Amino acid sequence: MNALSPTLPDGDDIVIRVRGLVNRFGKQVIHDHLDLDVRRGEIIGIVGGSGSGKSVLMRAIIGLLTPAEGEIGIFGQDARNADAATAKELRRRWGVLFQEGALFSSLTVAENIEVPMREFLHLPEPLMAELAGYKIAMVGLPAEAGPKYPSELSGGMKKRAGLARALSLDPQLLFLDEPTSGLDPISAAAFDELIKVLKQTLGLTVFLITHDLDTLHAICDRVAVIGDKKVLAVGTIAELLLFDHPWVQEYFAGPRGRAARPGAPKAVEAA
Repeated sequence: MNALSPTLPDGDDIVIRVRGLVNRFGKQVIHDHLDLDVRRGEIIGIVGGSGSGKSVLMRAIIGLLTPAEGEIGIFGQDARNADAATAKELRRRWGVLFQEGALFSSLTVAENIEVPMREFLHLPEPLMAELAGYKIAMVGLPAEAGPKYPSELSGGMKKRAGLARALSLDPQLLFLDEPTSGLDPISAAAFDELIKVLKQTLGLTVFLITHDLDTLHAICDRVAVIGDKKVLAVGTIAELLLFDHPWVQEYFAGPRGRAARPGAPKAVEAA
């Protein structure tokens, strides 16, 4: 395999390019020469069984852990070997929503949103407060959520607050780790619709880790399946249904997968 060039060719539509990625913890190998491309402007869902390393992959891509081997290109830059200035500029171009929101408990929602601004920008306090208010409105939170602390928010509001912080610097690339986990079906569907609207409005590329089949059907352009320490297949759900692998078939063609398909009849419980 050719080494990743520091700069990809002009016009390349690949925002994230992973080649030969190896992640291990001690003797436990999580990924063994994993390859993945993420296209500009798509929502790509990342799925796999428990322990397959979905979050580990995301953390490797954004630099929170160092792979044992492999190449990671982001926006045409060699992210693994970038100097400090380049690495900082790359981080400014993406936002991350971690599981459960990962908000700073000692800061208000508005202060949480301002954290990336304080790291990367030099703005007067009134302007940061105004921008934080704009992000709060963007994710569908009421203005009065700004001065509240995370402990005062519902689970769904925490997710939206975490999303507002991820959007703080107007990123081009958004990483979402199980964004609808723990939400009721109505809140999860509303969050899915929000992500879809933001992607279309802001021109985002979205790397979405999820186990939610409804989310995969509702908003994902393609889905990457992680298994056997590699990416087994990448494609639309219709394409993956034709992929002959036991886990993939059980996941997408099993009872839950069939129930999640658009137009599938839903069970109705008596009141």
